Amino acid sequence: MSAPRRYRLIDAALQPHPHLDDEYASLPEALDAAIHWSLLLAFDPIQSSIGVEVSTDSGSWRTLQLPSSAKALTL
Repeated sequence: MSAPRRYRLIDAALQPHPHLDDEYASLPEALDAAIHWSLLLAFDPIQSSIGVEVSTDSGSWRTLQLPSSAKALTL
């Protein structure tokens, strides 16, 4: 049986986002966190570039969406 998928947010360098470095139980939860943070706190366009990764069965991460403006993130 495979483990439940986890999601994390990445920055423009494809690394875990320095301010949003957490694991999320669902894609909508991760996207909500990214959008909320971006609207309230992200003044730097580099920091506000956010992408999404999903966990794999082997324990690594796979990119679901490349970093872009958090406002452009969609389900």
